[in-house]
Amino acid sequence: MEDIKNYENMTLQEKWNMLATVANLYYNSEMTQNEIAARMFTSRSKISRMLKEARELGIVEISIKEPWERNLELEKQIQDKYQIKNIRVVMSKEDTKEQIMGRLSEVSAYYLDSIVKQNTIVGISWGNTLYHIVKYIDTNNKKNIPITVVPIMGAANVKRPERDSMDLAKSLAGAYGGNYQYIYAPLFVSSKELKNSLIEDTTIKEAISLAKNADIILTSVGSVEYKTWANYLGEKTFLTLEKQGAIGHIGGHFYNMEGKEVYTKLSERMIGIELRDLLNCKNVVCVAYGQAKAEAIKGALRGELIDTLIIDTECAERVIHAV
Repeated sequence: MEDIKNYENMTLQEKWNMLATVANLYYNSEMTQNEIAARMFTSRSKISRMLKEARELGIVEISIKEPWERNLELEKQIQDKYQIKNIRVVMSKEDTKEQIMGRLSEVSAYYLDSIVKQNTIVGISWGNTLYHIVKYIDTNNKKNIPITVVPIMGAANVKRPERDSMDLAKSLAGAYGGNYQYIYAPLFVSSKELKNSLIEDTTIKEAISLAKNADIILTSVGSVEYKTWANYLGEKTFLTLEKQGAIGHIGGHFYNMEGKEVYTKLSERMIGIELRDLLNCKNVVCVAYGQAKAEAIKGALRGELIDTLIIDTECAERVIHAV
């Protein structure tokens, strides 16, 4: 074998042979870069550069096979139409609701793992979809990464508190071995004056500020047409929202088909981040499934409220084909 010290003066074929040798030792023999460097009488940094060169030249091709089937054609259609940064469309034909939710939870956990790093601030909304994602991470993907998780909204008066943003923030932080903060206030209060008073409280103010500056926001969307908050807000409120053109909601804020906020009396009494704060977040990750969420997703896409979308094929088809 040629001496690695003469690498820069080698012919192209000799370089390829040398790069293939280094790559084989690293990827197939599972030697460390330090071990290869010692074996070949060179530095670790030199081995690192050679491995990078081997990938760039195509000597090494890395293929990641995700353990689920994606519809790449639907992904491309949605990305071309709405210019969203990242999208995953998970196959869902002939699957049960539980199977779809399980697969979406797995995909979402896998994606979150790929973007979360030390000191990341994660804002989280609430709901059944996020509950299953957090539960999956806690059961299967426990880590030891010092992140901070904070709700993007006050506590909702729900019958199942484990679905609320406060419990979800605590559970997600625990799954990653990180910390969490609470917004110690209800989502909706009785008056605008009470809201203005509460958000000046130091603890609440700091938590909302943290949420406004989150690196990642994990959320789903609610549908006005299918009244996904009917048990919480009541039928009369939803009829009023429909008349005002609202089609979806994120984090307690309602928006129309163009993704513009629909202002109501609820908005004046809501505690949490503003809808416009989503636009300032680096990566708002939205996870949803089923045709019922399609119109709300379209509005969020048009308003550029989300950066990453993880949905199933039935929802994706309606997002593309519905008028």
